[in-house]
Amino acid sequence: MKELIRKIFKGDAILWTIIILLFIVSGMVMFSAISSSAYRHDDYLSPFWGHLKHLCFAFVIILVVHQFPFRSIRLGLWFIPLLSLILLILTSFMGKDVNNASRSIVIAGFEIQSIEITKVAIVILFSEILGYFNTHKEKKMTIKPFCIMSCILVLFCFLVMIQNFSTAFLLFGVTILMMYIGRVSLKYIVSLIGIIVLVGGLFIGGSYAFNIENKITKRVDTWVSRLVQHNESTANQSSNKTIVIDDSNRQIINSKIAIANGISPCGPGNSIQRDYLALAFSDFVYAVMIEEYGIFFGGICVILLYVIILARTGKIARRCGPNEATESLLVIGLGLIIVLQAFINMSVATELGPVTGQTLPLISRGGMSLLVTAFCFGLILGISAHNEERIKKEQAALLAKEDTNNTPIEPTDHTTTINQE
Repeated sequence: MKELIRKIFKGDAILWTIIILLFIVSGMVMFSAISSSAYRHDDYLSPFWGHLKHLCFAFVIILVVHQFPFRSIRLGLWFIPLLSLILLILTSFMGKDVNNASRSIVIAGFEIQSIEITKVAIVILFSEILGYFNTHKEKKMTIKPFCIMSCILVLFCFLVMIQNFSTAFLLFGVTILMMYIGRVSLKYIVSLIGIIVLVGGLFIGGSYAFNIENKITKRVDTWVSRLVQHNESTANQSSNKTIVIDDSNRQIINSKIAIANGISPCGPGNSIQRDYLALAFSDFVYAVMIEEYGIFFGGICVILLYVIILARTGKIARRCGPNEATESLLVIGLGLIIVLQAFINMSVATELGPVTGQTLPLISRGGMSLLVTAFCFGLILGISAHNEERIKKEQAALLAKEDTNNTPIEPTDHTTTINQE
């Protein structure tokens, strides 16, 4: 029985446990948090069944994807960045507007959020590029390939920024970290950041100075208003001023009330603030969890689950072979995307940061986000399974050699050489 389970659930057992726990947490909390949309349906359980179907589909995606060795699907993964670029361009011109931004596009009856696909596309693309230079050490990362790589990054982030600034910022930050881990010269990285800040500042400043209205300036107004609201709210609390609840701060105030109620948790399905939080099932699901399950189980334990995910992905990356820099960087990038997105979501619910629209991975409602995250975990677990098989073969070869020579041989633990110099 144990062998059958290991054949079905390959890869890191601890990571599998965390994923299953997050699925269970999602099902439990969403039964309550989804109430704000349940009243609009004839069957009030309809939204919950819909979310449950997405959870089951996501679980199947993980099971299927992680069965394939990375090398066997590597060529197919190259189509994801190309598909992402096409969808980003189409969404910019033909997408459905939400809050003055084109967020999704409907193709053949399916609503597709291109920025969700771009999250995994960027990591796949840059893990391949950086992995190539780390595997072929005789080929140095000179200014020419770095400039090409930077132009690709800027193009993707610009198209994403038109839709969602926080996602563009997340992607840019993760890619910069991947560059650093992938041994790109620090002076190149600092130069890229400086140029982006300078050019971006001049473009935005020039647009306002000459009253040029475009998609970027429209989004800048939204970003600035959210930062101002966040700073004003923080200042009012520090000065003990009376807080007036209006449309601009209603969500975050109700979120903080829910978190305060978590001191004496009300139990599963008994949340009060879920009925006042329009986005209780996505942006503010963390607050509902704390209100119902308490600060420890609903708050701290959930944070620990994502911290463990980061730790396990780091261990999987270190266990990749010496010629598997691409796999190592892919695992690191996907782990960073998932965990940083989770921390951004939780910081919004606790008012440590402005509202961004990032979902809580594997917990929040959202079909596209859930399925893409599941695909990421499938890739990570597939690489983990390959690592385990490779290490078993190496240990078996060492034992065979030891039996032949009748002398003990110390086993070797192959790890990637990324960022060791």
